[in-house]
Amino acid sequence: MDKLATTQVIWAETMHLRVPEGGDASTLSTLRRHIAAVAGDVPGTFNRFEALPAQDDPGHGADVRDSAAAAEAPVAEDLKGHRLILWPSADGKTLDTTQLAPPAPWTTAAPGDLIGRFRVAEGGAEISAFKQLASIGEPRFVSLVSGTGLPSGTGVYAPRAAQRPLVSKRAEGWGILLAVVAIVLFAFACLWSLSVGTVSRGTETAFVAQVPTGCETGINPQDTRSLYIAPSAWLPTAEGQSQCQEKWQAALSATLSTPNQDWWAGVRSWLAGLTVSDQGRTLSLFLPTLLTMAAIAVLSISAGIGVVGRPLGLLIDKRNRMSLTRAQFALWLIIIMGGLTSIALFNAGFWGGDLNRVQAGLAHLNTTAGADQQFDTWKANLGRLLDFVPTMDAALWALIGITAGTTVLSSLLMEPGKGGASPGGGPMVPERRTIVLTKSEPSQAKLSDMVFGETEDSEGVVDSSRVQAIAITGFLAAIYVGLIFEAVRGIGGLTASGAVGSGTQVFAQMPPAGTTFLLLLAASHGALLGGKLLGAYRSPG
Repeated sequence: MDKLATTQVIWAETMHLRVPEGGDASTLSTLRRHIAAVAGDVPGTFNRFEALPAQDDPGHGADVRDSAAAAEAPVAEDLKGHRLILWPSADGKTLDTTQLAPPAPWTTAAPGDLIGRFRVAEGGAEISAFKQLASIGEPRFVSLVSGTGLPSGTGVYAPRAAQRPLVSKRAEGWGILLAVVAIVLFAFACLWSLSVGTVSRGTETAFVAQVPTGCETGINPQDTRSLYIAPSAWLPTAEGQSQCQEKWQAALSATLSTPNQDWWAGVRSWLAGLTVSDQGRTLSLFLPTLLTMAAIAVLSISAGIGVVGRPLGLLIDKRNRMSLTRAQFALWLIIIMGGLTSIALFNAGFWGGDLNRVQAGLAHLNTTAGADQQFDTWKANLGRLLDFVPTMDAALWALIGITAGTTVLSSLLMEPGKGGASPGGGPMVPERRTIVLTKSEPSQAKLSDMVFGETEDSEGVVDSSRVQAIAITGFLAAIYVGLIFEAVRGIGGLTASGAVGSGTQVFAQMPPAGTTFLLLLAASHGALLGGKLLGAYRSPG
């Protein structure tokens, strides 16, 4: 056993022990050296290893340093060959068997020499440590504090933190199957988005070859309506479609039915053809985007089933309760990443075939002498063409930060244990005044956990701050999903020709969230965290 593992063993066996007031502090160091000797002689004796706090930790640093020193020091001769037991003893000479009898050989033999008497930090029980020379084959270490050397299930003073039960083989199988389905769906959705972009670009090329005059895509200074709606040449007339729309529809039909295509081009044309809408005038990313979001959701479900054994397992926190903040974060992750992936792949399909030409043009502009402002504009445009992933406005970045930050802060506020200390010695998180509700296993988690209070005095009580968070999150999510779906529909001649004519991406930016959207989200999460803070630190009763 190496020095680090030995230190972890020593720490695991003694981290809960304290020297009673007025006791000899050196006895705990002596016990640690004895444990190091046993670990060196018979490494298989120990199976409990604990992560080590930092050696400058204000609460545990001194004990960690002492454990490390015991592990690194040479084993003295008087420490070798002993067996040890940590057990209650009323007089420091005999083992207390009133609650539980110690295992053999301690049942028939005297406990031996006293190493020291200690107090268990959790509960204050008194424990004595004894040593005795060991015979061949005898167990070398028994502890009623940690459970080492005792049968599984024995009640001890400082049991290991509860481990989540292993899921069944059937659940693991379903998790793997759903993960495979999610990957296949995601790959198909990505190919679909890419195909729509490729066919849109091919249709634009065919359209330009036969475009009639008057199908301009730019803004007409004489017509203010062109600032926010399509130019009049692209709007339907009293007789039906305009000439520009008819030419685009003809170009789209010709592109989708191009003869003598290779199999790869045929697959892309078939996929893009599934999205044609508006009487054959436009393409759409609605279905590919929806499928991308669904694939991410299925992957999340597969992880929950495979790891926890429940479809919503990823929403279950370490207290085995359904977490509202985790659900909010997962929802926005699915929406934003689904939309971002689909749109980015469309852009790649639209401009990917011209990538080499764009790079050559940008290189030419970079080497062209002069300070022509028009050159600078084209440099900027071509540079943006190389960025296929759409940008996000500040409100969207703030949304990600708020939802992620709320999840982290919620975990800190709902920490069942005591408050932590900062490096300077002051409190980083104050000690809780109320008891946090926990459940024994993930199977007990319920969706109702998302609306009920999280502390003992609010058990079974609907929390209004949580209800409003659910309502506002659902409202905002519905708005943004609808905004994404509407933005990616109706990819027609005006959109494609305008992008090529100006040298820009069709989707250069994700749909903006807006200031009001962000303020509603921030207020909702602020109220949720405020409710958690009030529930955690108000005086009981």
